Amino acid sequence: MTIKDISASLAEYRELFPVTDHHVYMNHAATSPLSLRVIAAMQEHLQERSESCPDNWPQTFERSGKLRSLIAELIGTTPDRLALLQNTCSGLNVIAAGLDWQAGDEILIPEGEFPANVYPFTNLERFGVKVRFLAVPEGGLTPEILERSISPRTRLLTLSFVEFLSGYKADLAIIGKICHANDIIFVVDGIQGVGAIPIDVEEFGIDALANGMHKWMMCPQGLAFLYLSRELQGRVHPTHLGWVGVKKPEEFLNYPQELSEEARRYELGGFNSAGVAGAVAAVSMLLELSPQNTYVQLKTLTSRLMEGLEKLGYRLYTHSDLNHRSGIVTFHPRDKNLSERLYQRLTEQNITISMRSSMIRVAPHFYNTVEEIDRVLSVCDGFIRHLH
Repeated sequence: MTIKDISASLAEYRELFPVTDHHVYMNHAATSPLSLRVIAAMQEHLQERSESCPDNWPQTFERSGKLRSLIAELIGTTPDRLALLQNTCSGLNVIAAGLDWQAGDEILIPEGEFPANVYPFTNLERFGVKVRFLAVPEGGLTPEILERSISPRTRLLTLSFVEFLSGYKADLAIIGKICHANDIIFVVDGIQGVGAIPIDVEEFGIDALANGMHKWMMCPQGLAFLYLSRELQGRVHPTHLGWVGVKKPEEFLNYPQELSEEARRYELGGFNSAGVAGAVAAVSMLLELSPQNTYVQLKTLTSRLMEGLEKLGYRLYTHSDLNHRSGIVTFHPRDKNLSERLYQRLTEQNITISMRSSMIRVAPHFYNTVEEIDRVLSVCDGFIRHLH
């Protein structure tokens, strides 16, 4: 499917999101609305639970396998490399807590990371591990900054695919090469990019990627996945063990068993079964669209927004380079103290966005339109005119 095909069928896709009937919803960097396909899949599952098959774990295990296959296709790997978890932070904790650390080992983290990608690693400071925050004046980690920052004790780098505030899309391929050349474990928080921007974890040399699924992946809350390379899995000890993480979980009394050779060894037990059903529908739709097409659409929308804001005299916090563009645009009036008033004005006009660090963060997805971008710009224009 080409981006022209998406545009031609945009009305059809928009009909899957009833939120568009009464809101300009551009807050996907916080939480995505659920499509009617997702709701239907979850309702079907709940109907099963209610009427015909209360003990439907076989169906849930089958659906979870389907979900791993879909995610694997989305990020460029195989299903055996994926564990289904609860949130991004749970995946990052698997990595942080499961490695053997020595006092003096160093972890690099860019400044401005979301706390989910900080606390699992600062928690290791009690073992003498040093966490060093890297200044990122362009809003995200560049290869040049990374190369200057590596020391003989650097063991791990963790960073966001897309920064939650600036929207800076990191050059994962180059950063991955630098990490591997220096024997550094490369960990990525993917939550602000996966689902909206193409990614290939194996091609980019990513050792681990943790990803909550309720933002750009448009899934129910309380679901996430963790990708680990086979090599890294051999070094990450499970700090918690559950009954589904062994080779033959259906053999309840066959213990102790060997752990599964797949990444599901990090899964503990019962799934968010209704969420899994919805996530299968959500990820299927993203693959139907293709991340390549979605990303082209997002760059069209964000470019129009950024150009319009600059013409109106707003200050952009988001990087202007198209190569580092994501679905996030963050900006503020020249007088940053007016951001709260502008946020209220936008909200009053049924435009759903976020306030972050005294700035406005706009985050459209593929089903948003140029007309909706223009509506945001119109409110911003009226706000400035009213001030004068």
